Amino acid sequence: MFQSYPGGLLLLIAVCATLLPPPTSVAAERPTIGLALSGGGARGAAHVGVLRVIEQLGIPVDYVAGTSMGSIIGGLYAMGMSPDQIEATIEEIDWNAIFRDEPPRQQRRIRRNLDDRSFLIGARPGVNEAEGEVNLVPALIQGQRLDLALRRYTMPARTIHNFDDLKIPFRAVATDAVTGGAVILGSGDLATAMRASMAVPAAFSPVEIDDQLLIDGGLAMNLPVSAVREMGADIIIAVDVGGPRRDREEINNVLEMLDQVMSLVTWRNTQESIAELRPDDVLIVPPLGREVLAADFNRMLEAIAIGVRGAEERRPELLALKRPARQPERFVAGQRLPETPMPVIDRVRIENQSRLSDDLIARRLDVPLGEPLDVNALEAQIERIFDQDNFETVHYQIEKAADEKTELVVTATEKSWGTSYLQAGLELSSASGGDSQFNIGFAYTMAPVNPLNAEWRTQFQLGEEPGLITEFYQPLDPLERWYLEAMAGYFTESLTLFEPSVSDNPKAKYLLTRAGGSLEVGRNLGHWGRLGLSYSRYGGRASLRYGDPGMRGYGFDDGALGLTFYIDTLDNVNFPRHGWAATTFATTSRTELGASRNYDQAGISVLHSRSWGPNSLLTSLRFAGTFGGEESPQSLYRLGGFLNLSGFNQNELSGANLGLARGIYLRQLGVGLVNTYAGASLELGNVWDQRSDINFDTLRVGSSLFLGADTFIGPLYFGYGLSDGGFNAIYLLLGRPWSVRWTD
Repeated sequence: MFQSYPGGLLLLIAVCATLLPPPTSVAAERPTIGLALSGGGARGAAHVGVLRVIEQLGIPVDYVAGTSMGSIIGGLYAMGMSPDQIEATIEEIDWNAIFRDEPPRQQRRIRRNLDDRSFLIGARPGVNEAEGEVNLVPALIQGQRLDLALRRYTMPARTIHNFDDLKIPFRAVATDAVTGGAVILGSGDLATAMRASMAVPAAFSPVEIDDQLLIDGGLAMNLPVSAVREMGADIIIAVDVGGPRRDREEINNVLEMLDQVMSLVTWRNTQESIAELRPDDVLIVPPLGREVLAADFNRMLEAIAIGVRGAEERRPELLALKRPARQPERFVAGQRLPETPMPVIDRVRIENQSRLSDDLIARRLDVPLGEPLDVNALEAQIERIFDQDNFETVHYQIEKAADEKTELVVTATEKSWGTSYLQAGLELSSASGGDSQFNIGFAYTMAPVNPLNAEWRTQFQLGEEPGLITEFYQPLDPLERWYLEAMAGYFTESLTLFEPSVSDNPKAKYLLTRAGGSLEVGRNLGHWGRLGLSYSRYGGRASLRYGDPGMRGYGFDDGALGLTFYIDTLDNVNFPRHGWAATTFATTSRTELGASRNYDQAGISVLHSRSWGPNSLLTSLRFAGTFGGEESPQSLYRLGGFLNLSGFNQNELSGANLGLARGIYLRQLGVGLVNTYAGASLELGNVWDQRSDINFDTLRVGSSLFLGADTFIGPLYFGYGLSDGGFNAIYLLLGRPWSVRWTD
């Protein structure tokens, strides 16, 4: 008998403890294993192949650390995605679209699409009026669409803010842009941490987290061996997918030099990390070589297969890490992502960090409360807000409020470099017949002028057609359904008159000068169209530059009411592959409105583009006529020039009525920083003074062969045109002269 009950109980427990087997733990049974996944751009997809082999061999993974693309793959895996699910995600993503900030052209505001008809280039330094500064953008890509994609795929982990609480503890590696040191991210928002880890300098904008400005982790620690060791890993499987360095003969321009510098930096610190590996660690270097480069996002599935090969080459070393037979299955099944329902949103909160009205943002959001979140719809709504062109980022988070309500928080942050902007553009057209034109333009757009996102743009132009125009655009409601546009200015236009049927022999050349303005009110029809009613009033003069002795200058007045209807769903304004574009107009010129003469004009132009593979076919019809009255020479329709009866000089044919049918074939030759094309066209049409003259016998035929390039300063064309009658011409065009505006 125990003399003391408590003492006897303690003695019994002690005796039993000696008879029981010692408690088990992962550390007691086996060493812990960590993955270190390097950066490498598209080459990082090889990590998926390595993960697939690791799982097939039954190797448990206790920790994951990743840099840049390694942080994307590693974060998704740590969150609970299987290698097959990650591969399906890679295949699902449109990588060309994700590395652009703005929505596809078909989803942009119609105002921005109509701006494309000018020759001003898209690059736009920002202007900060308060500071009086002109600023370049911090990076080529702000990461707007990348952020949306990361939030979509990390949605199941939205409530986890300590990365140790993921299915597998995880770390993302970034670089402090100020000190250059590595920053190990182990908490916060998972999507933001991934985004910071792959913020390649100059390519992606940096990410601010806890007062640190973070850029791509590859600059400090491309292969995060020490990061995963600090997490507690006894054995490390390190996967290096860093890109190859360029040979001397491969460094021929500034972009290739910048890529080489980045490769050298990441290569050096990768070698330092490899030197930290111990004898029991395993280094896997998938044999990517030059088969898949960092920018080859269209070849990521190939990289996955190469990753499998790379892991299989290390099969003996990996087999030594295989899970013991008695080890629980949690290292596979337990790490999988369970089916997670979409959150039910109780309320929406807008954090508007801009000068636009809250209502403008709120009216573009339509999130049903009390229902599961529709991510596809939300992303489309976020893009409509971002398309206002004032924001650096528009992102969302799902938070649990103090009252346990689920909040969708949409944060819209104004551009730090300035919402107003400068633009420049160059327009050059030259034909072998001697007709040439050169203009250079500059524009300053002040935006937003008020909370409804009004814009005030002033543009001046030098060259053959100098001018100065100021334009004010005012949306009349938060959704920009109705608008008011006022324009005033002084502008010029060249008008060349040719001898009938005698190419290369200009009869006279005028410089048309106009001064005045117009007022337009209209309705924007979603992203695809616009209907506008306008009144214009100008005083002008046609000054003779040269011509027959009998020719002389003259003055004129324009006063007209106009109704215009636009449609534009083209995917690319320079070399369209899909979509429609159309313009319909009706104008009445009356002396009561201030015009010199009474006449009416109307016309329609329609273009459709369709593609298959690298090929595109554009078909176009254009008709316009004058009805009653007598128009002045400056109001005549003109044809001639590249793609508008090729073989003739630009604007060589003029008349009161016009008809043109075109078929244009394009073949994409190369895709990259500059997309290149080869093309051919067949054109049938003419101009006529009287509608009674219109018949098949009077039609003219033109054709062309050309090369084109979609450059950052605008489309560039070099072509040869041939028309009936033996007329021919060689064309060189830069920018968007009227002769290559597809719908003119």
